[in-house]
Amino acid sequence: MQTAEPRDPYGAALGAVRQFAEAGRFIPGEPIVVTELAAEVGLSATPVREALACLAGEGLIERRRGRGYFYPALTTADVIDLFELQLAYLHGALTLHPRGLASLRKAVAGIDALDGVQAVFDAIIAQSGNTALTLAHNRLSHRLGAVLRAERRAKDGAGETVAAMVQAVNEGRITELLQLLEDHHDRRCARAPSLLVQVEP
Repeated sequence: MQTAEPRDPYGAALGAVRQFAEAGRFIPGEPIVVTELAAEVGLSATPVREALACLAGEGLIERRRGRGYFYPALTTADVIDLFELQLAYLHGALTLHPRGLASLRKAVAGIDALDGVQAVFDAIIAQSGNTALTLAHNRLSHRLGAVLRAERRAKDGAGETVAAMVQAVNEGRITELLQLLEDHHDRRCARAPSLLVQVEP
């Protein structure tokens, strides 16, 4: 028995493609066949095509004129650029805690060292209360999805880094937190080529 198409097929398609990207369903450089993807998510091709066009505008999906849609392959320079943008977002978020340190402390309260550095980043961005910044950071995180998964698997002392960042927040040492963010940024930029090797098909 065939299920009825949802009331908002475009929204359903958009959500499905985002979930696939987050889950690592697409391989960097892989072509995305609209009809196959539509069949997989149980929708017609039109809302899936519209969703891909929207996500291409966000940079999550790549549209190649005359060739269709692809899941973008990142270069080392792309990854470093995105890491630098993320660092800028974090600096911005740390200037946007108008309610004082309490909101920042609350944001990191439930983070465990095993959650990974990205959990700290997400908490810092979320506590800013800035919707535009949060949306921009979410797009960046989606774009870096495969690299962030490889980074999390690699660990490389991430537990100690997370613990140090959370402790700096809890003790109100924001200058030290900023230095920890900078140090982590330098290390991850140096590791970018090896992280990319781990996400290649």
